[in-house]
Amino acid sequence: MMTPYISLAIRIFTLLLLATGLLTRPAQAQLAPATVPVSDSLARYFLARAMTMQGLDRLSGTERREFASWAGKAGTRFAGRVGGFWYTPENPKQEQALFDTTRQGVAALRAASPAIVVQGSVFEIVYPHVTNLPVPNAVRIMFGEDTLAVPTRHFRFQDMMYPAYYGPTNTERFRWYDLPPGEAPGVPDMSRPETQLWFFSCAKRLLDAGCEAIHFGQVTLMNRRDLGHQGWHTMLQKVRHYAATRNRGFVLCDAHTHGEYYDPDPRHPLPDSARQLLFDFNSFPLRATETDTIRSGQHGVRLDVTARYAEGQAIFQHSKGGIAPRGYPVQHQPALVELDNWGITNQPGKPGQWPYLWGFDEISWFATQSAEFRNQWLVYAHARVRQLDLNTYLQLPGIRGVTAAPPQPDWLYRADVMGQQDIIPAIWAGKTVTQAEQLLLVGPHAK
Repeated sequence: MMTPYISLAIRIFTLLLLATGLLTRPAQAQLAPATVPVSDSLARYFLARAMTMQGLDRLSGTERREFASWAGKAGTRFAGRVGGFWYTPENPKQEQALFDTTRQGVAALRAASPAIVVQGSVFEIVYPHVTNLPVPNAVRIMFGEDTLAVPTRHFRFQDMMYPAYYGPTNTERFRWYDLPPGEAPGVPDMSRPETQLWFFSCAKRLLDAGCEAIHFGQVTLMNRRDLGHQGWHTMLQKVRHYAATRNRGFVLCDAHTHGEYYDPDPRHPLPDSARQLLFDFNSFPLRATETDTIRSGQHGVRLDVTARYAEGQAIFQHSKGGIAPRGYPVQHQPALVELDNWGITNQPGKPGQWPYLWGFDEISWFATQSAEFRNQWLVYAHARVRQLDLNTYLQLPGIRGVTAAPPQPDWLYRADVMGQQDIIPAIWAGKTVTQAEQLLLVGPHAK
């Protein structure tokens, strides 16, 4: 007769196989909530085949299914930035529609690849009209609020902001876009309970939509008053606790950082090797460097370990170590680098405007190259990242917003229709090793 302990062990082992793709269920089957042990090797398994899909929600239903089918066949294990929003929803109906779209995207991806991990995002910006959104009572209860005494309430924008948001000047840049207080979206202060409430509520809805990873943006903008990351730790613990009841029972949390710690006593932090890390892995832009040589072409870029810009330097060889959130020690956390987007300068095509590449953000530079060059550069970049740092993985671009030089309108890059539909699965299948060795010597030729 099977004991309860053996039965539990078999269940956990089966769930691990499901999580790593070694065993799959039919796409339509509902995965029962149960905790899958998160380990360093499990995180690396997913990150090794990561693809950015920010903009999947902007595709039609048919396009979304077509892209998901291609991404599944390509071997994607981690779908980055599928859910979440930069612009805060203006009303509950709009908020519901956004999360419904996320749910549809997750369903399309899981239908194509049942073991895929889909990531949502909660960013470092909140718009004043967040006050139009009611706080779900289920969330309020988790934060200890008395829903009998106060049956309903809305989010409080003012209670999320740094005091300096309301100052006469914006020298600390807590107001986005240099708009006046009350009109400007603001950087939320994670030391404030209302910010923790907002972030958890967004994360909960992403988990309910089927996401099993959440990106939390630029944590260092939101921790200016959060000594020891007490607020961040409180919020993330609630996210992980809730995730244990959803989907496959785990969530992979990350942020734009080289590594952040939780210190119960901020005045006396432990040595880094014994400090508690906040996130499961780190994420960062590529931070590529412009090249203008005969070998690389006029508008080429290369990847290097750079210490030239201390605050925004590339993450290669800089991902921190310590005690992972699940309790195991790591010398260096795994990291994910991506072709990021943030806009262009007023001098597109001109060099020397770091961190821009020839005046463009990373994905906008990449998308404006020829299809042949993009294929070569992905082969080069995938190999170069691993050459620079075995703890870091390249998140290949699947979908990403492109900022165009005026008067052209902004547009959406899609790997499956812009010439990269064959090279991405070839890279992951190991079919480009010889080509990569050559490109690492001379670099791909830009247009």
